[in-house]
Amino acid sequence: MFKVENLTKLRLEMAKRGLKAYLIMTGDYHASEYAASYFLSERMYFCPFTGSAGQLLVTLTGAYLFTDGRYWIQAENELENSTIKVIRAGDKNVPSFEEFISQNKLYPLGLNLYMISENEHRYFKKLGVEIINTDFSYLVENRPLLSKEKVFKIDEKLFSKTYKEKIEEIETEIEKQGGQANLVTSLDDIAWILNIRGKDIPCNPVFYSYLYISKEYGTHLFIDKDKIDFSIDGVSIHPYSEILNFVKAHSEIPTLLDPSKVSAILYSSFKNPIDASNPSYLMKAIKGSVEIENIKRIQAIDGLALLKFQKYLEENISNNLTEYDYSEVLRKFRFESKDIFDLSFDTIAACGSNAAQMHYEPTKEKSSVVSSDQMELLVDSGGQYFGGTTDTTRTFLIGKPSKEYIHDYTLTLKALINLSKTIFLDGSTGQTIDIRAREFMWEEGMDYKCGTGHGVSYMLNVHEGPNGFRYRKVADRDDQAKIVPGMITTIEPGVYKQDKYGIRIENNLLCTKAFETDMGVFYKFETITYVPITIESLDLDMMDQKEIDWLNSYHQLVYSKLSPLIKDEELLAYLVKKTQKIVK
Repeated sequence: MFKVENLTKLRLEMAKRGLKAYLIMTGDYHASEYAASYFLSERMYFCPFTGSAGQLLVTLTGAYLFTDGRYWIQAENELENSTIKVIRAGDKNVPSFEEFISQNKLYPLGLNLYMISENEHRYFKKLGVEIINTDFSYLVENRPLLSKEKVFKIDEKLFSKTYKEKIEEIETEIEKQGGQANLVTSLDDIAWILNIRGKDIPCNPVFYSYLYISKEYGTHLFIDKDKIDFSIDGVSIHPYSEILNFVKAHSEIPTLLDPSKVSAILYSSFKNPIDASNPSYLMKAIKGSVEIENIKRIQAIDGLALLKFQKYLEENISNNLTEYDYSEVLRKFRFESKDIFDLSFDTIAACGSNAAQMHYEPTKEKSSVVSSDQMELLVDSGGQYFGGTTDTTRTFLIGKPSKEYIHDYTLTLKALINLSKTIFLDGSTGQTIDIRAREFMWEEGMDYKCGTGHGVSYMLNVHEGPNGFRYRKVADRDDQAKIVPGMITTIEPGVYKQDKYGIRIENNLLCTKAFETDMGVFYKFETITYVPITIESLDLDMMDQKEIDWLNSYHQLVYSKLSPLIKDEELLAYLVKKTQKIVK
């Protein structure tokens, strides 16, 4: 647990080693977006910020947390009286943490080179920053242990390809790129390749491991052997801790390495590295027919849970339940399905000013009462099912909306509809068409300080690349690939006004082929989230007939997907009400 005195203890150790600063990255040895508490505990010990993204820079006289626009409000609140200053990464004229270190000559810099990628290491070198490989995590008291939970196989019927077929395709790609091997360090890629899942990181069904693939030298999995109680035909299994020795013994072999994912320590051990994205990265993003069929089935099951939740919310709004209480109610509805095995992330349930914090997560100890005194309850949630991963946001009206709120809610829906209807030419990226979501807000001088959407995995991490929607390239977000059929991408525009409210509406979009002309191949989106959109918050005068037609058509789709799953007449009547046709 954080105490200001912990920073004093750290600075004493820094001074002994002649360091001007020490940088703590949020992550693990695998460049994971979300990490196990074992890795997160170091930043938490020296900083009270609880968000999932941020770098903590500690100098001999100060401390700085660099975090992006999703967490600015949260960070300011949580770091009050901590002596740590929030740096709004990505804001106008704000340097990156690497540039800040370079500009202020905060080096020699202490940094654990297992915790940064080779690309990050190169950028530091380019800026002239002297790094000393340093790990002060031993200062953390009562540090959590890594999980010993067993990994588990997924039924092959839920995949379009077996793990052997995937490995063969990867071996072919290795040869095409002039290599003889591929070291895969990203945990979701490893789980996807082997059709295995784990429980090492909450809500992310992955397991700490490395995977080495080579037609000549075999396929080798490095994992804590206590966590696996079955063999994998054609795959040699080694202790997780042996990876560095193995790499050194095979350092001469031309090996595909993704410098954005491989740690600086491991990368430096190869004598013939070939910089390349892991072949599995793009393969994983393009879902096959089996995956798509199952995802649609699961989305309907998930939509039913959210429908039950919305009904429960309306019936209990006068009971003064908290945001956390409602998140637990939604969990209960989701776990009525036999197919679910986890949430896909901790539920965001936020009302009023809390909803202006994009990634606010209520806890049992810290949660606001939800009542009709507020206008909205924003709920962003999802589940991990045997058959798919979901991620849906709805902003429910729970009180009397102001004119400003109605305007902003309608603007948000217009943004979602506009991008959802887009037809685009083969070769387009999310950056090419992101403007379709933002244009209405930009016309009014508004913006949301995050991407419009991200890729969604299959029974894996709720965030995945290389597809996404973003109006500009962001260094630490690999979401610039062209969008092609089989990719699933969220669209989640929003309006966030500090000390007022937050609004977000989120659907999942499947890219499909639209048509082909002599000018090329054109693609479109199929919406595969089946949850009613609140219509009571809309200003229909702001919407044109095409937008109203889209909303009516969407609600017909929702009804067609959910009604066959409903046995209760009262719930069916509620669905009819929530999907009723609107007329301008």
